[in-house]
Amino acid sequence: MDLAVWLLGHTAKYPKSCRFSVAVRTENAILDIVELITVANYRADRLPVLAQVDERLNSLRVLLRLSYQLRLIAMNSYEYGAREIDEIGKLLGGWIRQQKSAAGKREPAATAPTA
Repeated sequence: MDLAVWLLGHTAKYPKSCRFSVAVRTENAILDIVELITVANYRADRLPVLAQVDERLNSLRVLLRLSYQLRLIAMNSYEYGAREIDEIGKLLGGWIRQQKSAAGKREPAATAPTA
């Protein structure tokens, strides 16, 4: 949530020439991430939703890099955003591993065939 607030504050300052392209896509990516994480919290089968979060996070990573290369954000802002995205990625990776492990434990064990 903190990254979303920070990022939305920055995209609001993008010049008009990029506001309806890079800014909108960046805003949509971070808002999708927040929404999907909220949905995942309430789902029993979280893996498909977490996979979507991972995809959107990678898109956000590219959009942040593009924003820096187009000089829409300063180096220190880029560094902060990249660190935050990396941290979210680590947390997300742990959550995905935990869900895969839990899914493996829920699968019924194969029973030996009876003759």
